[in-house]
Amino acid sequence: MRRSSGLKVLLAFVAFGNALAMNVDSIPVWHPEYLVRYNHVENYPDSLNNVNNSQLQTHGYKTMQVTVGDGGTQVDQELRLSIQGVVGDSVYIDALLSDVDRKAGNQTTATLQEVDQVYFRAESKHWLVHLGDLTWTDENLGLFSIERSTLGAMVGVRGGYTDVRGAVGTDEVTRISRVFNGVSGQRSGYAISDNGDYLAVVPNSEAVFVNGNKLTRDVDYTVNYAGGLLDFKGAKIPGPDDEIRVEYDAYDSDNLYNLYAASGKYRHPNLYLDVSGFRLENDRERMKRGSWSDVEYESLKKDKGGNLYRSNDSLSGGVDSTLLLKRPERTDRMGTRLRLQQDNRYYMDLEMAVNRHDSNSVSDDVDGPRGNAYRWFLTTDSSEFMKKFPVAFSVYGNYVQSEFEINDFQGMDHDWNSFKLKDEWDLDSAGVFSGDLRHDEFGMRFRLGSEWFANALWGYRQGEDENWNSSRAKVSLVHKNRKVMSDLGVARVSSVQDAEKERYQATGTTEFLQGLWRPFGNFDLRYTDIDANGVEDEVGYGKTGSGFLLVGKSWQASEGVETKLAKRRGDSYGDDWSDSLKSVVWTQTADWHGSYVDVEHFLQYERRSVDSSAAENSWVGELDSRFGNEEKGISGSVSYKLGLTEEQTYTSVYKAVAKGTGDVRYDSLTGAFIEGVDNGDFVYEGMGRNDSVGAVLASNAAFGIDLDWNPGLFLEIYEGILRDITLGGSYNAVGEDTTGKKLYFPASTPHELRKISSGTIDWETRLRWEHPIGLSVAYKPGGEYDKKLSSISYFESSFHHKVESEYQINENHLVGVDALFEKSELNALQDLEWNVRDFSGRYRFCFWDGFHVEPGGRFRDGEGNDDMDNEFDAYLWEASLRLGYVKPDVADAYVKFSAVQMESDGDMIPYQMMSGYSDGRTYRLESSVSVDINNNISFGLHYVLRFGDAEENIFQKLTTEARAYF
Repeated sequence: MRRSSGLKVLLAFVAFGNALAMNVDSIPVWHPEYLVRYNHVENYPDSLNNVNNSQLQTHGYKTMQVTVGDGGTQVDQELRLSIQGVVGDSVYIDALLSDVDRKAGNQTTATLQEVDQVYFRAESKHWLVHLGDLTWTDENLGLFSIERSTLGAMVGVRGGYTDVRGAVGTDEVTRISRVFNGVSGQRSGYAISDNGDYLAVVPNSEAVFVNGNKLTRDVDYTVNYAGGLLDFKGAKIPGPDDEIRVEYDAYDSDNLYNLYAASGKYRHPNLYLDVSGFRLENDRERMKRGSWSDVEYESLKKDKGGNLYRSNDSLSGGVDSTLLLKRPERTDRMGTRLRLQQDNRYYMDLEMAVNRHDSNSVSDDVDGPRGNAYRWFLTTDSSEFMKKFPVAFSVYGNYVQSEFEINDFQGMDHDWNSFKLKDEWDLDSAGVFSGDLRHDEFGMRFRLGSEWFANALWGYRQGEDENWNSSRAKVSLVHKNRKVMSDLGVARVSSVQDAEKERYQATGTTEFLQGLWRPFGNFDLRYTDIDANGVEDEVGYGKTGSGFLLVGKSWQASEGVETKLAKRRGDSYGDDWSDSLKSVVWTQTADWHGSYVDVEHFLQYERRSVDSSAAENSWVGELDSRFGNEEKGISGSVSYKLGLTEEQTYTSVYKAVAKGTGDVRYDSLTGAFIEGVDNGDFVYEGMGRNDSVGAVLASNAAFGIDLDWNPGLFLEIYEGILRDITLGGSYNAVGEDTTGKKLYFPASTPHELRKISSGTIDWETRLRWEHPIGLSVAYKPGGEYDKKLSSISYFESSFHHKVESEYQINENHLVGVDALFEKSELNALQDLEWNVRDFSGRYRFCFWDGFHVEPGGRFRDGEGNDDMDNEFDAYLWEASLRLGYVKPDVADAYVKFSAVQMESDGDMIPYQMMSGYSDGRTYRLESSVSVDINNNISFGLHYVLRFGDAEENIFQKLTTEARAYF
C-alpha cells in the first residue's frame, strides 16, 4: 500500500464530481445583470419596506426603575432608540442606541459593556459610513475569512464594478473555536465552552457547523449567549458520529484588541477581483495602563521565550507561578483572489494569501510563524447542465504552509476541516497539521443526455516530506431535473498516516423534489483494509437511509429511518467478523396549521450499540398544539415532551441584590426560596447548569393541557344557565429521573413523583358562573406538588379549594368575597405540615368619575406540626382601606393602608403559612401611581412602608419608573 512515485505525476484529467472540493453548483452564474449588483444600495434591513422613503422615522422606548431599600439601591434601566429612513438623494440612515441593562453575555458593545449597542450608519449608492458597534465580515476569500464584533468606524465607496471598504475598531473579545461530537437524543444544552464554565458570548458572533455544513441561526439552532449553551431546532439532531464545530467571540476583559481591516472587490461580468486584509493585535498601550504592572511589562520586553508569570510582591520571588502572563499578539493576514470567465463556460479561480503572526509584539527577540497559502481551480465548463459542450475538464488544488495556520480564521473553502479529512480521505486531523499541506484534484464531466451526467475525479493529499498522504478516486452517475435528483457513485481511497488504509466505497442518493409524496433514500457502503505496522485488520461499514415527505397546502409530514452497521476482523479483533457499531434512528415530523388547529410534532428514536455492548436507547420528542376558538365557546392547548439522553442538569439561579430591594427571600426553616415578597434579598435570574453534578443519563417527560369550554357558545344557546357557565381546567407535569428509570409520561400523582429524581405537578379545575345581573361565582380546586433535585430531598405538596365571588350591584358599587382552604406538607430541612384557612372581603364604591374607596378585611388562620410532633398554630387579622383613582389612558393610582395582627404564641412557623408576617402588629402602607402624559410618555411610582412591633425596624422600599415610547 506504499504510494508509488507515479501517483505524484499528473495522470489524466479526471472528473469533477460532486465530491470535488468546490461544488460546481456553488460557482456563480455568469450573467451581467447578476454580477453588476452593486449599482444599487444593498443590505437594507427588512424593515425598510415599512419606512416612509420621504422622511426619517424614530421608534424606541426608555424605561428606568430605581428601587431604594433599607440595604441600598438597585437601578434597572432599558433604552432602545432606532432611527431609520431615506433622506436627500437616496441616502439611507440607520441608527440604533440600545441599553437593556441585562445579564452578562447579552451585550454587544465590545468595550463599553454598560451600553448594549450603539451605532450610526449612512449608506447611499456610492458610499457608506458606519460608526459605533459593527461586525466586520469578510468572506470573499477561500483561504481565510474574518467575522469580528468591534467598536469603531467603517467607511466604504462603490462605483461601477468596484466596492472598497475599511474599518478600524477596538474590542475586548477572544475568538474561540470548539469541536465536539453530538450526544444521542440530546437536542439542547450543549456547552460551547471548553470545560462547561459560564461563558459570556458576543450575540450573533457565532458560526455553527455540523459535519462541515454551516447552519442557519434561529432556524437550525439557537445560542444562549449568557452562559454559552447551544440548542438545536431542526429535524436532524447530531449524534455521536456527527462533528459539531462552533466558532464565536467571547468577552474577555484581559484581551484588549485593535482591529484594522480593509477589503476591495471588482465585479466585471467576466472578472472578479478580491483583495482583503486585516491586522488584529493586542492594544499594548491600554494593556500597559490597565492590565500589566511595570514589572510585567519589563519582563515582556525582555522576553526570549519560555513561560512568563504574573507578578505578586507578596510571594517569594515576586511572581505567581500559578498564573501565566499572556503575551501581546499581532496577526496580519492579506490575500487576493482572481476569478475569470469566458463565454459563460470557461472559468479560472486563483488565490494567494499571506499570514504573519507575532507572538510577542513588545519584544524584539520573540517572533512568530510566517507562512503563505495558494489555491487554484480551473474548468472548461462552469455551467450546471453543460449545454455548449458535452465534456468538461477541471483542476483544483491548494498548497498551505504550516506557518499559515489554516485552522485560524478559516476561509469559505473549508478544504481542510477535520470532518472532511476523516470522512472522505481517511485522515486524522490531529496528525495532519504538523507541516506543509498539499491537495490536488483532477476531474472530468460528461453530459450523457439532457438529464444524465457522468463524473470522475482523482485527488491526492500529502503532508510535508510525505509523512502522510491520501489519494481518492471516484466515478459517479448523476440524473437531475426539476422533479428528481439521483447520484450513484463508487470510490477508492488509499491513505498512509499512522496506518496504511485502503477503502472501497459505494454511495447513492435519490430525492423527489415535487409532488404530494416525495420519497428519498441514500446509502453509503465501505470496506477498509488497515495495516498498522504489520497488524492487519478489516472494517466494513454501511449506512442507509430512506423515507418520504408528504407536502400539502397547509401541512406536511415526514417519516425517515437511518441505519448504521460496522463490523471488523483481523489481528486486533479475531478471525470472525464482530460488530463495532449497530445503530437505528427513526425520525418523524408533522406540521399542520389550520383555522382552528395548529400542530407541530417531532420525534426521534435511536437504538445504538458499540463494540458488541448492550444496546442503548435514546429519544427526544415534542408535540405542541392549539385548538378551538374563544368565539366558538371552546379553546385550549396541549403540549407533550419526551426525552432520554445524557445531559447536564439545571437548577434555578437567584442573584443577590442590595438588601431589601429584591422580591425573593430565603427561608432558612424550610430551605426554600420564596418569591413575591416585599423585602427580599434576591431576584430570580433563570435556569442555570448545575455544574456540581456531571452529565448523567436522564429520562424526562412533560405534559400540559389547558381547556376552557362555554356550553352556551359551543351549542349556540343564548338563554339559561348554559349561557352563563364556563368549565375549564389546566394540568401541567414535568418529570426527570437520573437513576435509570424510563419516563414515557411525567408522574401524575404525588406517590409517583416521589419515586423519580425531580419534577412538578400542578392542576386546577375551574367552574365559573356569570349572570347578566352582575353576579359571578368561581370555584377552583387544585393541587401543586414539587420535588427538587437537591441534597435536602426537598418535596412540597399542597391542595387547595378557592372560591371567588363578586356582585356588581350597579355601576358604582361592587362587593367581593373570597375563600381559600389549603393543606400543605413539606419535607426539606424539616418535615412540616400545616393547614390554612383564608377569608377575605371587600366593598368598592366609585365616585367622582374615576375615584374609588375600597375597605376590606381578611382573616387567616392555620395550624400544623413538625416531624417531632411539635405543634404550631397562628392566625392573623387584616383590615385595609384603599383609596384609588383610575382614568383609562391617563392615570392609575391608589393608596392602601393595612393593619395586620398576627399571633403564633412564639412558635417557629413556615414563612408561607402567614404570608411572611411575624408575631405582633404590622402596619403596611402601599402606594402606587402610574401616569400617562400622552401615548408615549408615562411615569410610575411604587412605595411600601412596613412598621410595628412585629417588624425588626421600619422597612421601606421606593421604586420609581419612567417609560417613554417614541
